Amino acid sequence: MRTYEANSPRACARLLALAMVVDGDLDPAELEVLEDGALLRGLGLDGAVFQQVLGELCTDLLRTAVRDGAVEIKPALLDRLLAEITDPALQQRLLAAMVTIVDADSRVEDAEGILLEQACVQWKPDLALLKQSTAAA
Repeated sequence: MRTYEANSPRACARLLALAMVVDGDLDPAELEVLEDGALLRGLGLDGAVFQQVLGELCTDLLRTAVRDGAVEIKPALLDRLLAEITDPALQQRLLAAMVTIVDADSRVEDAEGILLEQACVQWKPDLALLKQSTAAA
């Protein structure tokens, strides 16, 4: 899996993309969340960068995380991807965006829950602020 500079737009985009594909299904409702661009702009991203990083993520997952025909993201890899975001304010905004994406289809699959839980464990967000951020989205 490639690495990105800490707190970079590409590191953020990869985690957003991961929130979309971690359950093995790219739901149309999750794509709709990105349609107006507000979520991406709030993180300093544009659609072209996001699309490129989404493609890179899919390539990397197929190359490094496939086991018995299914994509498997080991906890150590997930920790490494989350560790690329070190700025607490950015972590908070990114986690709110990830929750918005995961919640778009009104269900949280196991893999999505693991991703969000691990982000909370590693980043230790302010849950009151997170609730406000996701309610505003």
